[in-house]
Amino acid sequence: MPRKVRVMFATAIALGLFVVIFQLCLILSDRKKMFSSDDNDTPVILWWTPFGNNNRVRTCGNVKCYFTHNRTFEDNVRLKSILFYGSNFRVRDLPSRRRGAISWGLLHEESPRNNPILVHDEALNLFNYSSTFSRFSNVPLTLLDLPGLEELVDIKMKYLCTAKSYYVPTKEKSVLIHVENLAPVLYIQSDCDTASDRDRYVLELIKHIQVDSYGTCVNNARLNDRLKNNYLDILSDREFLSFVARYKFTIAFENAICDDYITEKLWRPLIVGSVPIYYGSPSFKDWLPNNKSAISILDFAGPIELANFLHSLLRNDSAYEEYLSHKLNEHITNSELLHALKKRATKTNEFGNYMEKFECFVCEQIQKNNRELKEINIVTKKQYNCSLPRDPVTGEINKRNWWTQQWNIEKCGAKLLTRYITNNISININYFNEQKMNMYDKNEC
Repeated sequence: MPRKVRVMFATAIALGLFVVIFQLCLILSDRKKMFSSDDNDTPVILWWTPFGNNNRVRTCGNVKCYFTHNRTFEDNVRLKSILFYGSNFRVRDLPSRRRGAISWGLLHEESPRNNPILVHDEALNLFNYSSTFSRFSNVPLTLLDLPGLEELVDIKMKYLCTAKSYYVPTKEKSVLIHVENLAPVLYIQSDCDTASDRDRYVLELIKHIQVDSYGTCVNNARLNDRLKNNYLDILSDREFLSFVARYKFTIAFENAICDDYITEKLWRPLIVGSVPIYYGSPSFKDWLPNNKSAISILDFAGPIELANFLHSLLRNDSAYEEYLSHKLNEHITNSELLHALKKRATKTNEFGNYMEKFECFVCEQIQKNNRELKEINIVTKKQYNCSLPRDPVTGEINKRNWWTQQWNIEKCGAKLLTRYITNNISININYFNEQKMNMYDKNEC
């Protein structure tokens, strides 16, 4: 080997070793900073599915914790809790073992379609703390998609510097129906494969009352080019909200049926002054501004009866406007809703605020349990209660819905996962899935 080449090769090796040593020094330096003489008792909370704060000591009330995404802390003596973001929770990627002293926390704002295994008690019981859409979780996300009281109540937003009025008076909506042939009912969805099977109900309803359906699902109308090209990206923009406000009614059907799972589908029409026709959370009326703020399809025997009721409201402006009292009178009678909105204090309603609140809740709990008799906290279906998919027209268990099968398969998955975790058995995902399907085929779940 020529001398010049040998020198270049030796230099490259030396540089490589230098980089490795330098990175190791940085890691050791970070750990030294983290656990300095002032912080040698700081508990570690590990985001197993990277989501929240990373490499940061946070002060939560009178205590503090170190939050990290670095999985090398899994075996650290200061590790006190592991947090998971529900949509990224994967059976194939879990901690190597479950230590009894280490609590698990679940942050999950999405519906079961993101992770069907989490609808079952066997999987939920693996967690000690929760932040879900349920009012019964430790940090509830129930009103995550409701911006605030001002948007819900004030037509002119007169207390803000910039007017954001979307409201269209009833008589003007009636003119749009007759002059522009606008349907009285709006439907706009592009997710056509849902556990709630919402399109089935819409297809029946559309036989008895005119519905403008602009999305991919049950499509019979065309958006203008400005909205069509990117409407999924501008669902909170002024132009889209003004578009929704033109309609007397808006179909607001969730993609799954869970207690307190309420999304922007309900809040958007309430904000702009279109009456929601709702299907989703069985407990949604607990959060409405007033007794008459939305129409539930479950209050009617079927689509025909609902359509007849809507036609009666179209003939009677006074009866229709009873559903808009939060706009017309700027008045909310629901004390539970008002209390929940007041508890937000002055913070903006952003997901990051809830995430940080959950981090601090867990931090405070593990510090409390270090000082006192350890409490046993177990997450149950009360914190994530989603029902088996049903046919929205008949109300029967929907066996033809692909999601029904997924529900039942993942019940086996949840039972099997609990067995693996509680016994600290390493998971081979292929063998796990094979066992899961064998259990399903033998009806062992």
